Amino acid sequence: MGGGNLVRTLGMRNYTIVTLVIIAALCCACSNRNREAHIEDMAYEEVEQPKPLPEGAIPFDYSNHLYFEVVLRDSVPAKMIFDTGNTNILIDNKLFKEYFAPSPTLQRVVIQGTGNSLEAAYRDTSDWAYRIGEYSHTEQGATIMDLQKILGNEADGMFGMEFMRGRKVEFNYADEYMRILPSEEQPDEGYTCVKCKWLDNRGARMVMPISLKINDAAALDGNFLVDIGSSGGVSLNSSLVAKLKLNRVLTDVKKKIYDTGGVGGSRTDYLFVAKDISVAGYEIKDVVIDFSGNTQGMMANDSFDGLVGNAFFERFDVIFDFAKCEIWLRPNRNFNIVRQADSGITLTPQEDCWIVNGLVEGGNAHKAGIKRGDIITSINGLTREQVSLKELKRMNRSDEDWKVVVKRNDSTNEVTFKKEKY
Repeated sequence: MGGGNLVRTLGMRNYTIVTLVIIAALCCACSNRNREAHIEDMAYEEVEQPKPLPEGAIPFDYSNHLYFEVVLRDSVPAKMIFDTGNTNILIDNKLFKEYFAPSPTLQRVVIQGTGNSLEAAYRDTSDWAYRIGEYSHTEQGATIMDLQKILGNEADGMFGMEFMRGRKVEFNYADEYMRILPSEEQPDEGYTCVKCKWLDNRGARMVMPISLKINDAAALDGNFLVDIGSSGGVSLNSSLVAKLKLNRVLTDVKKKIYDTGGVGGSRTDYLFVAKDISVAGYEIKDVVIDFSGNTQGMMANDSFDGLVGNAFFERFDVIFDFAKCEIWLRPNRNFNIVRQADSGITLTPQEDCWIVNGLVEGGNAHKAGIKRGDIITSINGLTREQVSLKELKRMNRSDEDWKVVVKRNDSTNEVTFKKEKY
């Protein structure tokens, strides 16, 4: 891609210049075989023994994001997340400096994502070969930026839609694996098809139709950008909020501010319980979603109504047909999970601590004295080294109170608070 100062817009981490178009997406049930019976037969199990992976499966670690083991340029191991909002490969500054710098092919760029401002980055214009499982891929160019500032020290980078282009791919959130399927293979019994639309003629970003009943006074049939790089469920753009006048409609809303809410810096979300989410005949009732308070960036864009991310898709077995622009959904054992508690804080993991990145204003943690930027060295007696990303997710959703050790400046204090209830 070209040199100089470039602004690449759209998506949490989409670094290609695009022209936004308004898309009306239609949903059709390509298959509706035994849907009701399938849901009734499911029983959610909070703890389950790992199952043997099917032939050809590529394992990932699902901890709000999908973490894959990737090998860069035949020799450098990296833990990278998959993100539909990212077109090309992205590498964290730290990994790049350790294994690949100095590079004569670096160009300065600026990028824009979900945050309120632009983000400084670099573009390395040389070829980048990488391997995921048995599948190899080469792209011209990679974005280099401080990704760990956003996701923490577990993330070495991201790969995106260039790897997936034209493929049919199964994501099993419950058993944590990906399979690249033959294009002619038909989904198993129980899947239902959602006809989507491409956001533009590049065929890189999918827009998915979703119906929302916010409450008895507000409902919409909207078009939502599929964002597997987002840990959230359904998020509404601030432009849609203004159009629906949701500030007048909603009364029980929790305001959450992030110092770093994605590429582009700070972010403000307003969390509330929606009465019903419906897609392809499946209904999810009383689910926590959010709307954006950002005035800049993609979450203020009016070309689509919002994002749909992992907290929605984790309820399903999912097949993305990136050739036909279709998504196939089949409820999994997590479909009826009810999220009733949340710590009210978002933590960015470091090697020996967590940084408080997001905080619900006026929430229990805030009232107990927690501030954004605080360093937390233990949660309920467990240190960072003792808590994996997956365990932190479980602890965050449990009903148990949190007792945390907080370092701020030169002082250390112990703080106990109750979880937020929705």
